[in-house]
Amino acid sequence: MKTIKPTQAVATILSRYQRRKNCQVPVTATDVYADAIARVCGDDVDLDPVERGLIHLKRQKVISGRRLVKLLARHQREIRPD
Repeated sequence: MKTIKPTQAVATILSRYQRRKNCQVPVTATDVYADAIARVCGDDVDLDPVERGLIHLKRQKVISGRRLVKLLARHQREIRPD
């Protein structure tokens, strides 16, 4: 398994996985339902396209749970304002 270079953005890594595995992120009925429930409950939780893509790759068993957590943490560090 290749190691992830620290200089690569998570969005770039995600697009490479999607190209190699021909795996695009569909919007499922469950996603729509979860968003509606979150809005009704007053939660302000909204996943960006990169986060949704990583979760989809995990659901499709393209990446492991450990890789998912590492990439999500790295993505949060990248988008967090300093």
